[in-house]
Amino acid sequence: MKLSGHNTVYRFSVNLFFLLCLNLFSLGYCQFPVNENKIPPSTALPSKTSFTENISYKDNKNGNPVLLDLYRPKNSASEKLPVVIYVHGGAWAKGDKTVRADTYIESTILKLTGKNYAVISIDHTLVSETVHFPTPVEDTKDVVRWVRKNAEKYNFDINNIGYFGVSSGAHLSLLAAYSKDNEYIGSPELSPYSGKVNYVVNNFGPTDLNRLLHTRLGKVPVAIVGLFFEPVVEIREKLVFGISGYDINKDKRKAVDYLKTVSPINYAENGVPTLILHGNKDKVAPLSHSKRLNRKLKKANIETTLVIVKDGIHGFGTTDKTYLDQLTDEMVSFIILHKK
Repeated sequence: MKLSGHNTVYRFSVNLFFLLCLNLFSLGYCQFPVNENKIPPSTALPSKTSFTENISYKDNKNGNPVLLDLYRPKNSASEKLPVVIYVHGGAWAKGDKTVRADTYIESTILKLTGKNYAVISIDHTLVSETVHFPTPVEDTKDVVRWVRKNAEKYNFDINNIGYFGVSSGAHLSLLAAYSKDNEYIGSPELSPYSGKVNYVVNNFGPTDLNRLLHTRLGKVPVAIVGLFFEPVVEIREKLVFGISGYDINKDKRKAVDYLKTVSPINYAENGVPTLILHGNKDKVAPLSHSKRLNRKLKKANIETTLVIVKDGIHGFGTTDKTYLDQLTDEMVSFIILHKK
């Protein structure tokens, strides 16, 4: 096999090994196998904000509620509150709306509520053997419609809504923001309302799912990886099927074609202002995902800023707190700058 073939197999092995870790350990904010569920939920947010948890924003196809948590300033003025929607990570198959203690997510939300913003943390339908896309994207977009429907009740400013997503949640945020208003409609009750937003804050989100999951790799390289890392190949198959509903071994072309339709890189010309934060040592969703998106947005004359986090791994789990504080300030400043 040529050297380029070896490099391809190596990238396949490394990227998908970390995706395997994500799936096995419910990683939301760190690159290596640390069980996020062992990190306690934030106590600062409920005590320092006006906190309402487990609000149903829609029912899923089985009739069960899909929930959100709402954080508002404790002493908000009578003026309407701009809204930031936080979408968690977890490889589309894990994770939930719980914000963990002493994370940069917690810090960002505290800073936003301190600036008189409402922040909504959402659950979305997780992919599985029986649930596939576009349901998670519909949920992500429907929550914007819910904000507009319930603006008077919660004093929301419907002219100022944006996404803040991490990892797979950033992918969902980008896809929801860049898609047309009449796309990804889930709940009939919410369908009369607009799902458009002003901006996206994208933290290390994958933008090309075919590249992420190496779907175009031939059978021989995949077989070689499988000899040494069988679980890596299995998790690739499960993720492709979970997202697309297609078996990559039987319906490879259909899987590849479908993953194109849910890759934000292919909708950049319809983008909104986007702030991208991505570590240069990310092994889960490599920095190249964000570099390509940044280039395509610029080519389409869409406002975009790429912040490359030095020595940053997926989730910024090894980034020191002082640096993280600067990054959260940058995100908050971007959000405030785009208030109409």
